[in-house]
Amino acid sequence: MNTSDRPPTRIGLVGGGAAAVCLLDRLSRTPGRGLGPITVFEPSQNLWRGRAYQHDADSVLANIIPAEMSARTGAPDDFRRWLDASGLPHGEGDYAAEGYFPPRHVFGDYLERTAENAIGELSLGGRPVRIVRDTVVAAREAADEVVLTSGDGRTHTFDYVICAVGAGRPADHYELAGSPGYFGDPYPLSTTVAGIPRGADVTVLGTGLAAVDAVVTLQAHGHRGRVTMASRNGALPAVRQRPVHPEIAHFTPEALHAAAARGDDGRIGLGDVLDLLVRELAEHGSDPSVLLAELFSLGVEAPLDRLSRQYDCIDAADTGMRVMQHVVPESGPDAWTLLRPEDQEFIRETHYRAVMSLCCPMPPANARKLLELREAGRLRVLRGLWNVKALSDSGFHVGAEGDDYRTDVVINAVSAPSHRVPAQARPFVDSLVEDGIGEYHPHGGLHIEPSTSRAVGAGRAHRRMHAIGDMGAGTLFFTSGMPSVLERADDIVRAVVEDITATRTGEEAA
Repeated sequence: MNTSDRPPTRIGLVGGGAAAVCLLDRLSRTPGRGLGPITVFEPSQNLWRGRAYQHDADSVLANIIPAEMSARTGAPDDFRRWLDASGLPHGEGDYAAEGYFPPRHVFGDYLERTAENAIGELSLGGRPVRIVRDTVVAAREAADEVVLTSGDGRTHTFDYVICAVGAGRPADHYELAGSPGYFGDPYPLSTTVAGIPRGADVTVLGTGLAAVDAVVTLQAHGHRGRVTMASRNGALPAVRQRPVHPEIAHFTPEALHAAAARGDDGRIGLGDVLDLLVRELAEHGSDPSVLLAELFSLGVEAPLDRLSRQYDCIDAADTGMRVMQHVVPESGPDAWTLLRPEDQEFIRETHYRAVMSLCCPMPPANARKLLELREAGRLRVLRGLWNVKALSDSGFHVGAEGDDYRTDVVINAVSAPSHRVPAQARPFVDSLVEDGIGEYHPHGGLHIEPSTSRAVGAGRAHRRMHAIGDMGAGTLFFTSGMPSVLERADDIVRAVVEDITATRTGEEAA
């Protein structure tokens, strides 16, 4: 076939949240030969925002400073510049005060504008973007194409498909759905807290970032009753220290791959990773023992005591925590995928909660609010949660380590189910597995090829199917946060363009 006669390449995005925005922007600035129309499937009302950045209360804050959030490759401060141009406050005054970290819905506004700009650029370049407000329920490979079936029974054919369905909802571990006073999904919190009496005794299931959002939003809404945060481990997120912007010299993807290349199996051990990290910390005058002590503090200190200590250290002289939080989005996925399987398993079993606590910290303003509630005698954090039962009259019985008690309201803010597939997307992802395009990873999402995010199934990477975001959590470990999403979007677009170029070059040669 003469390549000039070949139709433009069709790309399908299953999911229209923040990852799709990153992909659209990257495609809009990619002049690759043969790129054509793009179709985005998104059934929810949160187009471009996703669940994370939907319209919600101002108390639901971004947990990364604006200067490190962007939906555009190569422009890390794009969100900050957009805030400045829009006249919206950010990064002003006390680092631990209101207004330093903007509300997440404001970032959602930015995502919408970024998507609109990208769509405009793509359309001007003859690559229209079509939005299909429906779910995708099935996928299958057909020769050199991927055929998707939407909920209305229609089929849509593409050359490349990217699965960007986002995270699932909290699991209902205690089968409380339908019980009066039970909120199975905290978001949008503006709606959830409006339905809770201000004097009610409230239990928030979970102690992660979503649980913190729930507590501070209750406070902002004028709640006056007791609040209990309860989980199996009581692991609160760490407190984000005032950022530094270190020049990374040792713990880089290049250094990690070079270390792996020196091994017989192309892998690295945990010792190799720690050696590079120690060298990086030393480069910035940091004491590795400080970071290690923080890693091992989880489960030793009482959760709110640990939070108080970390809050007092937001301007600590030792910058080790900040260096680590800077390098993880950049080099963490490479380090993880190069680790030997036994070391990966060791981290999952022994240090998963601690690593996630340190790498996904809360804004200091939220930490201050939690500590104020503790000081007022209205907040406690319980470990060892083992049961929650709806009572026949009203309310709930909660069983946790050293305390069984009654509560009026339960807000479910636990982490998403381990499979990390939203219920609405399950038929689509199941069909990928059934067709052999992909396979489930035992630790979440789909198996993917780390360098390209291609879906792996039947022993090979499928060049026409990619996955981004939490769908790659099992393979990459570090998938949350815009820096990681942006990096994966860049990898995917580069892989698609290289594949198109190689295919067309081969056809011309033939």
